[in-house]
Amino acid sequence: MNATHIDDPLFMLVAAHQQLRTHLHNLVRAGRLFAVGKGDFRLVPQLSQALKFLQTDVALHARDEEDSLHPRLRGKLRDPQSHFAYLLQHIEKDHAELAELQEKAGEAARALIRQVPLESFPACENIKQPLVEFRQLVNQLYRIYTSHMLVEERDIFPAIQVIFTPQERAELAAEMCERRAANGARFTVEPVVRSGISID
Repeated sequence: MNATHIDDPLFMLVAAHQQLRTHLHNLVRAGRLFAVGKGDFRLVPQLSQALKFLQTDVALHARDEEDSLHPRLRGKLRDPQSHFAYLLQHIEKDHAELAELQEKAGEAARALIRQVPLESFPACENIKQPLVEFRQLVNQLYRIYTSHMLVEERDIFPAIQVIFTPQERAELAAEMCERRAANGARFTVEPVVRSGISID
C-alpha cells in the first residue's frame, strides 16, 4: 500500500473491502467453473489466496472495526439507542455470523482442493459432494458480505471523515497498523492470483 495512505483509516477500510469483493468473486467463480467441468488444479492458488485473506486479513479488519472504530463512534453518539447505534450492533452481529461461516467455507474449500483434478474434466462426480457444500457456503458468504459492506460504506465509514478530527483519524490509522504489526502483517493492496481459466 502506498505510504501516503497509511494514515488514512477510511482508505484502508475501503481497500480491505475491495480486496474482499475480489476474493469472494473468485471463490464463487471457481465453484461455477468446477460445476461446469472447466475447473482444475490451476484454480488452487486462487482458492488458497482467498482462504488466507479470509482467515487473516478479514479477521484483522473485523477487529479494526470492533476494537478501534466502533468504540470511537459510540463515544460520539448523543443517543445510545439511535439508529446509528443499532447499525453498529448489527455490524458486530454480522461479524460473529460471518466468522463462523468463513470457518465452514474454509473446511469445505480444503476438502474440495483435496479432490481437485490436475486437468479439466467433463463431469464432476468425484467432487460432487464437497463442491455442493463449497458452493452453498461461498454463495452465502457473498450475499451476506455484499449487504454488510454496503451498509458500512454507505452509513458507517463516511462518519470517519465527518466527525473525527485529523488527530483522531491518525490515531485510528496508527492503531490499525499496530494491530497488523503485532500479528506479523501489514496493510497491502496486492494483486490477486488469477487462474487463467475462462468460463467461455
